[in-house]
Amino acid sequence: MDSLTRVLSEIKSDSLVDVKFQELVNTYRNKNPKLHKFVISVAQKKADLNKDSSTNAKLMRELGIYYRKKGDLDSARISFESAISKFYQLSDSLNIAKTRMSLANTLKAQGNYEEAILSFKKTINFFQRNEDKLKMPLLISKLNLSGLFINIKEWESAKKYLLEIYNDEAVTKNERLLGSVCVNLVTVCVELNQLNKALEYGQKAEKLLANPLSLANLNNNLGNVYEKQNEFTRAKTYYLKSLKLYEQIESRNGIQRSYNNLGNVNTKLGNYKEAQNYLLIANKMLVDDKNLPSLQYNYEMLSLLFQKKGDFQKALTYNLERNKVKDSLMSLGKQKAISDFEVKYETERKEREKNIAESKLKISELEAQKSKYFLWASIVIIGLILVGFFSYYKRLQLKKQAEITLIELKETQKRLAIEKQYRDSELKALKAQMNPHFIFNALNSIQDYIILNQKNLASNYLGKFADLMRNYLHFSDTGFISIPDEIHNLNLYLELEKLRFEDKLNYVFNIDESINSEIIKIPTMLIQPYVENALKHGLLHKKDDRKLFISISKMETNKVQCIIEDNGIGREKSRELNKRRAKTHKSFALKATEERLELLNQEKSDKIGVETIDLKENNDILGTRVIIVIPIVKR
Repeated sequence: MDSLTRVLSEIKSDSLVDVKFQELVNTYRNKNPKLHKFVISVAQKKADLNKDSSTNAKLMRELGIYYRKKGDLDSARISFESAISKFYQLSDSLNIAKTRMSLANTLKAQGNYEEAILSFKKTINFFQRNEDKLKMPLLISKLNLSGLFINIKEWESAKKYLLEIYNDEAVTKNERLLGSVCVNLVTVCVELNQLNKALEYGQKAEKLLANPLSLANLNNNLGNVYEKQNEFTRAKTYYLKSLKLYEQIESRNGIQRSYNNLGNVNTKLGNYKEAQNYLLIANKMLVDDKNLPSLQYNYEMLSLLFQKKGDFQKALTYNLERNKVKDSLMSLGKQKAISDFEVKYETERKEREKNIAESKLKISELEAQKSKYFLWASIVIIGLILVGFFSYYKRLQLKKQAEITLIELKETQKRLAIEKQYRDSELKALKAQMNPHFIFNALNSIQDYIILNQKNLASNYLGKFADLMRNYLHFSDTGFISIPDEIHNLNLYLELEKLRFEDKLNYVFNIDESINSEIIKIPTMLIQPYVENALKHGLLHKKDDRKLFISISKMETNKVQCIIEDNGIGREKSRELNKRRAKTHKSFALKATEERLELLNQEKSDKIGVETIDLKENNDILGTRVIIVIPIVKR
């Protein structure tokens, strides 16, 4: 700072000092925040001394940039709005547009997307009117708008603007801008699952970028790509690179994002201690900054971490904190909507009162001088008619809005009813899996072991039975389950049922390694009822050579295929036996599962399909095959 002060004091020409100030501001903006702030403060004192309003307004905008990079978004917004006000007084439309773009980026960072989009649109419109002179600011505005669409997960809109910039001939002359476009295209392609394209853009960006902030963002995005490809070690390397760069430029938002990502990827790698350290540091920073969207994600990752560690109490605590933040975000949105409505209403009320007061004044003047001001009286009457028409039009709008609100309320009630049906079907499915007959048989087997003084067998059997019950109760509330967990539950169930068949039951699992992953999820309590049906109606009536084959594989269409095949007596003979026993009602387990399938498939393009095939050879029954096709859910 002393060195900078000495250099500036040695320059005598005011114009040269201004040039030096701009050079120093550009130098330290992304490299050294402290020196950046120092140069701004020195320049502001000089501008105030010379009463230079134009320079003062530009420095106010630069101060806003400093606060935004520091993470102090409220101060940044105040600085930008003050600068815009000064530029309006100077009628400087170009700098109004430039500052409005900076304000839009700040509003975007605050989550105020509606106002941010409005500011971006105004800025882009101004630059488009002067495109021949302001081509580069126009491209930068589109880039910033694409970043907003990325924030609100409007991936196609973001991609549209980014490709417009990428394919513009002017961008090839600006490597820094092209690199930034490629960074954002990496993010969009990751979310659209176009991972090869994401890597292509990322590799191009690495060759172009030199700016620490852009490189930090690129490394973060490449980490996301490799995490999506399940290359967690490689993803961790890129996240560490981005963290180092964010710390170098003191980007608080970037540091928080890196800690969250490192916590998440270390959880997937099984480095729970390291993951916990990163996530808790990020949590403290996010709580201090009241960064609710990132804090919600942080609590979600902490809940998942402690769930993996087996500390379900802490997992539940963090999940509850996540829900509180989620509710707070929704509440803030509602409060803003109410506040906007109240401001709008108050403005309109004052406007109406003003119009009425002016009308009364004009009417009194007309009564005093009717002949002289007859024309003015006509104008006032027409104005009153227009006011009345406007009021009537507003009432029609309010009525229409009330009707729309009523329709939305009915849709919400309908959705809640469907959710209730879905929960009821889940409870039915759980009841079907934990049917009293199966539990009674299991407990009887345990009792037999105890009576026969086979304590080890009794303990082993009781442990498996307890694990199965606990798993059913746990996964009944999660909605989705991984393939390894589903196989584990089916294996426990069949081990218990094997005793019921006096060890005359052979079953085989054939699992495709490509889907044997915690990432791929299917609906809970979906396969087991069909396995139970194969045992109960197909194999139970057979004396020996009972065989059950369960195969789970991945189809080319991003779906999971499950085949359950038995060499039982077949459906036709089973129905005959049931009729003899006066058992005419449909299997409760399958009935509950069918109801649940209807709800899961409702309004879905990819539906869960179930097909039952009777296996025959020369009219001899060889068994039954059930084919279940389930769309993959990645979580």
